[in-house]
Amino acid sequence: MSFALQEKVFRRFVRALGGKVTIYRRGYLRDGERDREELSVIGSWDGWLSGSPSVPDGVPVRTDSGEFILLLPADAGVQAGDCAEYLSKGEDKPVTFLVTGEPVRFPTHIEVKMKKKQIV
Repeated sequence: MSFALQEKVFRRFVRALGGKVTIYRRGYLRDGERDREELSVIGSWDGWLSGSPSVPDGVPVRTDSGEFILLLPADAGVQAGDCAEYLSKGEDKPVTFLVTGEPVRFPTHIEVKMKKKQIV
């Protein structure tokens, strides 16, 4: 069964109501006697974040103690442990999240559980 039409509708939805998501993956480089962490850009896609200010009025959104769901196109390269920056439309500063579990893949999109990255 082809889901091309549904995927097209999903992409229009996130383009109209969502924001831009940039995915980073951790890697380590040898720096003398130490390894240092380095984040590499995996890609950038249109996405929709639950609980974001881009949610239309009247749409129920549930967030649970800083956990969010990010919806991405089916071709997005994301995996557990990645870092995601979400820039919603009209904002100039992105919010950083950590991908906390394996993405759930559907024929039309990917759902990713995330938590806000907070440095204490």
